[in-house]
Amino acid sequence: MVEQGKFGNKEAIAVLVIACMAKEFFTDPNIIVRKVGTAGWYMVLISAAVAAVGFTVMYFLLKRFPGKNVMEIYDVVFGRCIGFVFSFFLAVVLLFSAAMNLREYVEIIKIYVFPKTPPVYLIGSLAVTVVILSFIGLENIARYSKLAGYVMLVEFITLLMLSSRFFRFYRIYPLLGYGLKNTLVQGFLRSSIYGEITFVAIFAKSLHSIQDIRKVGYTSLVIAASLMLLMQLGLTLIFTYPFGKELTAPLYAVASLIHYGVFFQRVESLFLFIWNISTMIAIPLLFYMVLLIYSHLFKIDDLRPIIIPFPVILLTLSLIPSNIVELVQFYIRYLREFGWVVFYVLPAIALAMAALSKKKGA
Repeated sequence: MVEQGKFGNKEAIAVLVIACMAKEFFTDPNIIVRKVGTAGWYMVLISAAVAAVGFTVMYFLLKRFPGKNVMEIYDVVFGRCIGFVFSFFLAVVLLFSAAMNLREYVEIIKIYVFPKTPPVYLIGSLAVTVVILSFIGLENIARYSKLAGYVMLVEFITLLMLSSRFFRFYRIYPLLGYGLKNTLVQGFLRSSIYGEITFVAIFAKSLHSIQDIRKVGYTSLVIAASLMLLMQLGLTLIFTYPFGKELTAPLYAVASLIHYGVFFQRVESLFLFIWNISTMIAIPLLFYMVLLIYSHLFKIDDLRPIIIPFPVILLTLSLIPSNIVELVQFYIRYLREFGWVVFYVLPAIALAMAALSKKKGA
């Protein structure tokens, strides 16, 4: 069994919140505006409500089998063969998510920061970071997330406060966006934006008790939903929705607007810190979750031999999209609109099957 290390609730909350928020700094706000118009700021709350139900199912599943992670529970409930399929499907989705997030980061940073740098160089640089962080382990990633989380939170709030001079409250109208029904449907479909909360079921053994799992999950979800609400509402108040849906990275555009007098300008560096550090935590976390699942599937006790080969797969997958349009409109769209099947439906099936077969942990 792979030794994951132990860490506290604050570290777990920090790493999960950062993982949820990282993808929201890129094209997601743009996609939300395209889908629901001015209703995006409360659509994220609908998604959070669906995610809360999904996490509750996961929590009851973990509570029914104390001391086990979700991969072990799948094996107990369904048997080794079907449990293998469930866990393998989860690993594939997480690996594709890591690859697409990596490519999205590279495409956006090429547009705004390094327009002449070859994509392979940027992807390779981040892959090296992923390898290094995988070697130092999940415990150290979580502890670093706690340290960086406080700085990132202060900078995020500072950016919103500095940009408040551009708020125009009439821009939240029409309140129902493209229609209440559409907002409810999209809120349900995009509930996987909080899917990283369920990672607590993968590294459940790193926490101390089932009560800690409950606290970490719900607290992370509340914090992530609150931050997404603030960000989406702020973007809605700053940009009209016809203009907002044309921006590739709206939050970066907000940072570039901030100026107070002649000397206080170009504060994009504040945003770049949030942008880079959140990505450097979210992608290694996804990658490490894949390693943990893979090691369980094939009964590997040491992750180090597979840390080097897996980034090659990650790099290869990230180069599949031919351009950013294909990446956003196909790969990222379907991953984030149907990821809830993996994060919420599979645990629900496992819980229902465990209840029907009356299987329970010691």
